[in-house]
Amino acid sequence: MARTPRTVSLARRIPLPATPADVAHAVDRGTLAARQRISSMYKDSGITEATQATRESLSTVTSVLFTVAAFELYHIRPEVLADRYAFTIPAVSFLGTSDYPVQIPDMFLLLTASFWSPALLWAFTSFVMPSTFGYFYNLTLGSAGRRKALSPEHVVDPLTFSIVKALLSYVVYAQGMTFGGLLDIASAERLNSAVYGGWKGMLVGCAITGLVSIYDAVLKK
Repeated sequence: MARTPRTVSLARRIPLPATPADVAHAVDRGTLAARQRISSMYKDSGITEATQATRESLSTVTSVLFTVAAFELYHIRPEVLADRYAFTIPAVSFLGTSDYPVQIPDMFLLLTASFWSPALLWAFTSFVMPSTFGYFYNLTLGSAGRRKALSPEHVVDPLTFSIVKALLSYVVYAQGMTFGGLLDIASAERLNSAVYGGWKGMLVGCAITGLVSIYDAVLKK
């Protein structure tokens, strides 16, 4: 009697798809299941909620003002709080890296006038005086009417803030005005050299925040 080869008998036991269409459907089902699994993991991670919350918090005039201020501080910090050598990360031959010296801000400078003189000058011209004028010359109070005067939309008017900051940046850092000797001209020169673009860069930042405040007011009308 003729015996059936073992390989043929084994192949008959394996459930193979009947047609190429069945193969395509099986691949589609697997792809759909993987896609749903990835989507479920993405939703459970909370990335969507965190992204929306970040977007909402950054989509304000105040966030733009703080972003411009943070950009200025990023360039001012090495000037007023210089870096000092701390330690060295040794080379790793396996990764092919070399010795990397690590530098950190010299916190002892906080005890010197070399830090406080330019830091207070920048705070005075970039926050204190613009915020003071923006609080009293709040244009949103006049447009809101008597009924809304007790709860203005902005405690500090961003447009007035930007205008006053631009004027102070020009007269102090470009013209060297000291307001009767109250401001240190040497500190103003240090800040002018530290900020990206100098006093012109400050004016550009004020122009950006001013335009954003106008655009925000137009949208809310």
